[in-house]
Amino acid sequence: MKWWVVMMDNKREYFKYNEQDILKILSEYFHTNSDSESINSQVILLGETAKDLRLIAVVGNGEDDELFETDLEEIDKKIDFNGSY
Repeated sequence: MKWWVVMMDNKREYFKYNEQDILKILSEYFHTNSDSESINSQVILLGETAKDLRLIAVVGNGEDDELFETDLEEIDKKIDFNGSY
């Protein structure tokens, strides 16, 4: 859902995204930052907001359909955080 609000010549955009919207945005981010023209990705959100919320993702080239068989909850248990922030 997207709302436009105009206040004193300033535009503000308000966004409210559900889980699927968030995951789609993140998948597109991975695609944009990939060296490949064609990628596949699978992502899930785990944890609780303001406690331990985290994204687990696997990204591969567009030929790698087996990546959809990856158990991301198992990957969560095996790897440390590797984000850039």
